[in-house]
Amino acid sequence: MLAPSLPMSGVLPELAAADDPDLALVLRVQQGDAAAFEELYYRHQAGVSRMVANFVRYPEVVPDLVQEIFAKVYLRFDSYSPRLPFRPWLYRVASNHCLDFLRHRRRQPLQVSTTMEDDPTREWTLPDPAGERMQARLVARDLAGKLLLELSPRDRMLLVLKEINELSLEEIGAITGLRLSAVKVGLFRARKRMLEKYRKSERELERRGKPQ
Repeated sequence: MLAPSLPMSGVLPELAAADDPDLALVLRVQQGDAAAFEELYYRHQAGVSRMVANFVRYPEVVPDLVQEIFAKVYLRFDSYSPRLPFRPWLYRVASNHCLDFLRHRRRQPLQVSTTMEDDPTREWTLPDPAGERMQARLVARDLAGKLLLELSPRDRMLLVLKEINELSLEEIGAITGLRLSAVKVGLFRARKRMLEKYRKSERELERRGKPQ
């Protein structure tokens, strides 16, 4: 069962909108400055793409989803209040859009891409010039993607926001509507469940490797 959509209003006290580095651009967009929105897009497009790619895990639809997210953001700027910093609000819109997409696809089998195309939205780590080390990282990335798919949407979202997009605990709280303590507990449990699934997969591989 998919998680409910995240609330689109509210702000946590840990985040101060006055310190938002995007605030000046946001105010310009609300005054009709299209160039300011374009700058916001290029500032956040890569991060949103990573988040969508690792949360949804359908590589072929990532570009369209990212475009839809930014279109939705642009159309909602009139209702956006700078009480909440822009980046958490943007990721909240993106998270809800991803959840809506998964609801529509929930009856279809999830897919994991193992191809090696030059697509930055699928990179977990920077390429390593040493061939063997690069191969090890690619295997690890693929395994991590498969393990993410086995988690609940809530666990997957928390891990993607923290481990992939490297957002702060406060930002994750603002995105999800969770208190800081709940974010910490949620991440701890999500990491624990992912570790348990990893150990289970290792045991299954060992059993397959043993002679009958």
